[in-house]
Amino acid sequence: MPSLKKIIIFHTDKPIFANGKTTKGNVELIEWDYLLKLGENNLAPVSPPEPDDIYIICNTSGTTGRPKGVQLSHKAILTAMGGLYHQWCIDPNCMIFDKDDVYLSFLSPAHVYEQLMQAFIIYNGAKLGLYSGNITKLLDDMQILKPTIVSLVPRLLNKFHDSIWAKVSQANWIKRLLFRFAINAKIRHLKAGNLSYNTFWDRWILNPIRQIFGGNLRLVTSGGAPITAKVMNFSKIIYGVPLVEGYGQSECSAAGTLSMLSDTGNGHVGGPAPWAQVKLCDVEELNYFAADDKGEVCFRGSAIMSGYFREPELTAKAIDSDGWLHTGDIGQWLPNGSLRIIDRKNNFFKLAQGDFVSPEQVENVYSQHELVNQIFVDGKTTESFLIAIIVINIKALEAELGKPSNSRYKALVDKEPDFLDNEYVREFVVQELRIFGASKGLNTLEQIKAAELTLEEFTVESGLLTPTLKIKRQQMRQKYEKNIEKLYSDTNGF
Repeated sequence: MPSLKKIIIFHTDKPIFANGKTTKGNVELIEWDYLLKLGENNLAPVSPPEPDDIYIICNTSGTTGRPKGVQLSHKAILTAMGGLYHQWCIDPNCMIFDKDDVYLSFLSPAHVYEQLMQAFIIYNGAKLGLYSGNITKLLDDMQILKPTIVSLVPRLLNKFHDSIWAKVSQANWIKRLLFRFAINAKIRHLKAGNLSYNTFWDRWILNPIRQIFGGNLRLVTSGGAPITAKVMNFSKIIYGVPLVEGYGQSECSAAGTLSMLSDTGNGHVGGPAPWAQVKLCDVEELNYFAADDKGEVCFRGSAIMSGYFREPELTAKAIDSDGWLHTGDIGQWLPNGSLRIIDRKNNFFKLAQGDFVSPEQVENVYSQHELVNQIFVDGKTTESFLIAIIVINIKALEAELGKPSNSRYKALVDKEPDFLDNEYVREFVVQELRIFGASKGLNTLEQIKAAELTLEEFTVESGLLTPTLKIKRQQMRQKYEKNIEKLYSDTNGF
């Protein structure tokens, strides 16, 4: 080991070397006690950081290309954390956090969303618990740790939503009926602006279910992607605590807007955080104009990044001469002053006929269908339609194909172990999604015409998802390049 220079020796009952250290060849051996005394006798002067010193270089998620190093100063992260404190702990909300609170940390600390939440927890003197490392056992971790605060992402909210409904569907008819009555009653309460968690339905129907999350939750936060109205309402009901949705990106320390604790609505990401100025800018090529309260979301304030690490050209593109950070997201102001994210400027692509399509919007719709666990939608400027790679819910698909109305598929399910590759099964899934998509407002150009079905999940470990479980489009295209080419070459449209 030619690079080895020093070896530190621990757990010595008595001195080994006369002077606490010795040299053998090119390697210096040092006793731990000697090293401690050396440090005690040579204290470095206290050098607290300045507000504008860099606190962290946090890589962007890399959903559309190579990650960039976002430089965030101490001032930026403290400003963003102060925004959370002001929003949650100051009148009229007055939520108090202290040493009795417990935060479950499972999101990657490489993401600024998790960095921000950990800083907030430490500032308030609360406890911080790390998950076991296996995301599939997150509910087991919650039952052990019994957290009072947890930060989730929409994909997990969707998964919990689907899992709970799946278990309810297997219960006897009385329990199914009571659960549906409880959910419908609580949705009526939400629509009436009532956020009470102590109703008859809470005490007798919903509280037992809440025990699967540890039973002590006080606050749930979500960020990183939009949440559907159905899942948002269900989550606010089933967790029995405020569910706060935030919006931002690494470049503005994660939290540029925040919904209120008392908010009973959905479909928005709240109003500007206390530190933030927010404006919408025209995006003429997509027909979004600030005069119509629609446009690209821009932030300005103390939580904005210092710049991208060693990339001044990209920094100049992201932050204009007036200090506005251009996010690339398309937002819409709502009458109550909250912001709705409606599209992504940079994730649009143009189809052969010249029309722009947002794959994320299509994915968000299709992801609500019970047949879909995960989905990647893609298109080309040389083609006139969209295709998809779908991680299928195999149990739901087998149940659908086994229905009497789909009897012609029954033989396929029984005889072909790899029936996901069967063209008629793929056509069935595509048609089901097209019908569902049309019911949700997707136009013809926004609908897929071909799909590959797979059981292989998109994961962070495989490099296909960001730490907040967003799809990395460039990596997806690379992995499924041949599959995508085959879908286009085999498909003329149904």
